[in-house]
Amino acid sequence: MHNKTIYKFVGDQLSRWPLACDNFRALKNVKVREMDAGGLKVKLQFNPARIVSSAAKLNKDDIARRKCFLCRDNRPPEQIMLKFEGRKNKKYHILVNPYPIFPDHLVVAAARHTDQSIVQRYVDMLDLARKYSGFTFFYNGPRSGASAPDHHHFQAAPRHKIPLECDVDALLCQTDKDCTLKYVTSLQDAELFHYQKFTTGVFVLRAETSKSMAKLFYRLLDCAEIPEGESEPMFNLFTFYRDGEFCSIVIFRSRHRSHHYFSDGPDHLTMSPGCADMGGVFIVPVEAEYEKLTTVLLSEMLAEVSVTKAEETAIIDRLTRTQPKVEVGIMSGEEIEFEIISDGAGPRKATLKEGKIEYDGALYDELFFDSRTPSTMFAEPSFVLYGVTIGVDFHWERKEDQKFAGALKIIVNKDKLTAVNVVGVEDYLLSVISSEMNSSASEEFLKAHAVISRSWLMAQVTSSRNERRIIVPPGITGLPSLVTHLEMAGHCDCAKEQEGEEYTCIRWYDHEDHKFFDVCADDHCQRYQGLTRATGKTVRKVIDSTWGQVLTYEGELCDARFSKCCGGKMERFSTCWDDKDYDYLLPLPDAPGHQEGEKCFCDTDDKEILSQVLNNYDQETTDFYRWTTEYDKTYLAELIERKSGVRIGELISMEPLERGESGRIWKLRITGSEKTMIVGKELEIRRILSESHLKSSAFEVEMTTDKVILKGLGWGHGVGLCQIGAAVMASQGYSYRQILEHYYPNSILQ
Repeated sequence: MHNKTIYKFVGDQLSRWPLACDNFRALKNVKVREMDAGGLKVKLQFNPARIVSSAAKLNKDDIARRKCFLCRDNRPPEQIMLKFEGRKNKKYHILVNPYPIFPDHLVVAAARHTDQSIVQRYVDMLDLARKYSGFTFFYNGPRSGASAPDHHHFQAAPRHKIPLECDVDALLCQTDKDCTLKYVTSLQDAELFHYQKFTTGVFVLRAETSKSMAKLFYRLLDCAEIPEGESEPMFNLFTFYRDGEFCSIVIFRSRHRSHHYFSDGPDHLTMSPGCADMGGVFIVPVEAEYEKLTTVLLSEMLAEVSVTKAEETAIIDRLTRTQPKVEVGIMSGEEIEFEIISDGAGPRKATLKEGKIEYDGALYDELFFDSRTPSTMFAEPSFVLYGVTIGVDFHWERKEDQKFAGALKIIVNKDKLTAVNVVGVEDYLLSVISSEMNSSASEEFLKAHAVISRSWLMAQVTSSRNERRIIVPPGITGLPSLVTHLEMAGHCDCAKEQEGEEYTCIRWYDHEDHKFFDVCADDHCQRYQGLTRATGKTVRKVIDSTWGQVLTYEGELCDARFSKCCGGKMERFSTCWDDKDYDYLLPLPDAPGHQEGEKCFCDTDDKEILSQVLNNYDQETTDFYRWTTEYDKTYLAELIERKSGVRIGELISMEPLERGESGRIWKLRITGSEKTMIVGKELEIRRILSESHLKSSAFEVEMTTDKVILKGLGWGHGVGLCQIGAAVMASQGYSYRQILEHYYPNSILQ
């Protein structure tokens, strides 16, 4: 029915437009010959009329100056149209192509002038194919043969006129696919295949529903490289509807023209391949070239305009690679406000009530909101959490609303609700790299950070999940006593002598503190703020290029720690955490070749480098390499009492008892008039000597009658990679592999 409408429309148009009528009539006289190209029988068409229709010789300035021939006001008065209504109020005009390659050749132009782009228009193409199922619709990317890259349009031709379409159609009809059509992946009812002849970079999609077809299509596009300055990959696209399902063919391109177009030699070809050519109908506007074309010459041209084998393999790898899941604790409170983006219901709340979760008028033990089916290489935002605290207990602590990919789980944890994000490791890293530093940092620095963040995360996940396999000790007779035992287990060697004069507490904080998820979202683990700051192509590029790469030592994942600034020398693991050390975390100078006396990498005040490493709130800290903090002695005594819970009376002295090789104190004696404290390790010292956290424990103490002055170096624990030092190394031309070798000697990147 609808196809008859098109044929009648074409007849009416040709009856009133002599130019179009003559060109359609001339189609009967074009020369056509067949040739084999990569195993596909293709056609060469000598069609001199096509040389006038092309904007191939126009540059961007020429296109901007000329009147757009697809805009309604600029069309010939003889040209008529059919209207088509797309999704979301997008309107199209169906026109007869006055310079045809095929019988009944159509152009479907957007009603308003807008750039050629497939974004949010692929579903309209699917709807066109279903409505006019006797036609195949095709799309030239703006740099892949589009004659009007400044005005969005599709084209259409009757089914079975395009060799590639015919071959794919026949293969899809077969019950058992031969090796030509190799299955790659699927998404809901949509399937994706790799077409393995003709040329590289050809993929076939099929689905019963337009929704799943569109999701898989955009996921495929997301896995291809986008040229600099462009909004989409270079590709050509065919779509048709057959036997109740949609079918599309995508051919990825590396360039518009091969060297033959620019050659002055005997291999010159006046050919600028677009959809028709890449579908197997090669338009040759010069008769001498039509006669001289050989299989070898055609194959050369095809190879140059198609993606390379390596690029094709990369696309398939991105489509098929997987990522393990990680559970990240985001926030806790008696009430959690959140929004599930896909359902459009807006913000909602979960509240703690009677030890359960009150939500939507009912009580639950746990809430779980699964994520949307991924339609991109990296997951898109699926939910929002409102009022998330970042920088907990640090000087820049604040609240903000954050978006997250993956699933949302809300659990009861002690006397609060906890929001947990269940997300893929690589999607998690996309956020960590942007949250830990500015996403505009150099690629080599970000690559190094991606590897260590992934290594650290996978080491913690493996460790924490093993530790959740509880071995019940003697004396545990039931659930209450087991819970009491677990709550008391921790990293604390504290001896409280209520009647005596000395209190000792050696404490450290690590991932094992989390019993109900793998890692937390703050600096205690790795700073993770969802997709709130995951902006820019650079971060996506470095995660993609290092996907799955980790550091190992003797076959085990490295516990790849890192801090903001080591202060000139790296620190041992045991200074800050458990009493064990690793041969890849060594106390070495942060200088070229680890040479003593050389200027350290992290000794910099280069604002451009620092702005790349530090997010806006981190840039509020400027004295990270060498710093001074001054306290009133009475205030500091009160602060120590408040943070430790131990009344020391008047502060008399502070004496470092044990230091690591970087100068970081891990055992400190604080003497008061009423009690003496021995406190450690590194983070506990920083915690009780500051309202938030002292920059580091690498300090010297000076005391006057009423003042305490701490003169210190570095920002953070100093173990492993020094972020500022690594950024300086990258700015000096070091590769990410060299950066990793510098900070994690003896480790292996694999």
